[in-house]
Amino acid sequence: MTNKIVQKHPDLGTREFELVDDAIEYRISSQFGDEELSVVLSVLAPKPVVDGSMMYFISEVNREALIKMFIDLPDAETFAKFVNTVQQRIREESFGTLAADNRKSEITQEQVNTTINMLKTNLDPANIEDMLAALHRLAEAPDNREYLGNVVEAFNELGVQQGPVLAYAPFFNTLVSSTDLDDLD
Repeated sequence: MTNKIVQKHPDLGTREFELVDDAIEYRISSQFGDEELSVVLSVLAPKPVVDGSMMYFISEVNREALIKMFIDLPDAETFAKFVNTVQQRIREESFGTLAADNRKSEITQEQVNTTINMLKTNLDPANIEDMLAALHRLAEAPDNREYLGNVVEAFNELGVQQGPVLAYAPFFNTLVSSTDLDDLD
């Protein structure tokens, strides 16, 4: 497990990333000055975005790039190990995301059909096509955990549409992990 990397770019300076507790500390030194910040892992999407020679970890809250890294620096193997560690830690800290295993009660076809109808009535179906397709499959076999997992995956990929889906379809609240207030101390 790689918890720290230092990236030295010939033109853009040095970037240092370190996993500390539930955050990633990020230090930049360049010709334009020094910057230091800390980002809580639970706000990051675990799947980074690649753009040319850069990789970004995006905020789940506002879709802004919060962690900006040079790909394959200091070397490809160290970089890959660090990115894998970051992704694993984000998943561990992400207590508010949906997961099929969080649903303990039985799912009925009626519940799924009601959810589909609520979403189609209140949202533009074109914006949630993959979600609706996954829900239709689940409606055909409500006890199929793989299909429920597909619904969760489609939801987690919705981005800004997650809020409206949660607002109009209470079914999804049963897929959020339960966190006791005592756990947050």
